[in-house]
Amino acid sequence: MMGRDSTDLTLEMLNEEVRMIWDANAPFWASYMGAEGNSFHRLLVAPSAERLLALQAGEEVLELACGGGLFVKQMALLGARVVATDFSSVFLELARERVAEFEEQVQFAQVDATHEEEIVALGEQRFDAAVCNMGIMDMAEIDPLMRGLAQVLKPGGRFVFTIMHPCFNSSHVTMGVETRDESGEVITERFLKKTKYLYMEPEKGTGIVGQPLPQYYFHRPLHKLLGSAFRVGFTMDGIEEPAFGGIEEPKARVHWPDFHEFPPVLAVRLRLA
Repeated sequence: MMGRDSTDLTLEMLNEEVRMIWDANAPFWASYMGAEGNSFHRLLVAPSAERLLALQAGEEVLELACGGGLFVKQMALLGARVVATDFSSVFLELARERVAEFEEQVQFAQVDATHEEEIVALGEQRFDAAVCNMGIMDMAEIDPLMRGLAQVLKPGGRFVFTIMHPCFNSSHVTMGVETRDESGEVITERFLKKTKYLYMEPEKGTGIVGQPLPQYYFHRPLHKLLGSAFRVGFTMDGIEEPAFGGIEEPKARVHWPDFHEFPPVLAVRLRLA
């Protein structure tokens, strides 16, 4: 621990707390997601990530924060060779069980994406592509992630990530619905009210109702999120803002599938020069 300043030590302690929370929540999340994932994964996250990755059979792909392995399986079915990583040993074991039939295509490694050296240890200029689905907002810092990826991707390699859309989907967004009578026609309108965007401290929230522990969220406005990638040589050449629309779900509360005009997910493709 010698030579570490107070900021480094604080981040390290915070990161270990984040790991402990995800180790505790992993079995619940894997069970809740099941074999196909929830509507966010099936309808928004996975389709956007798959389109932006545009994988070719035989390509080697690094997945960071693989969780229970839903997207690992999807990439293996497309013929990719996958190195699946997570900093939670519990999640990794659950992911291994999910994709056991693809053991010849998939390798697993415990990697903390907030530690540059752990990413680089996987092999410099090894990967055709990398992906991180709904994980960056769970990371205490992302500069080490971007620096590490810039070293392990081949020249021209792409990195695709999906996150909760920082403009619309955060703890400082209130969902609302209003109805009015307009010339005898009842009009229903849904709206979002946002009270913070540029400056938000890390805070805990509930990703899935019923999970054992609340998880940390690390909000980053777009200039910080993308600036971290641009500083190490990435350019952005693909972006999607998937939103719900035209699906039937229970209406017990106002929730994201009711809002067709606002994208709760942001998907981005970055590429090395």
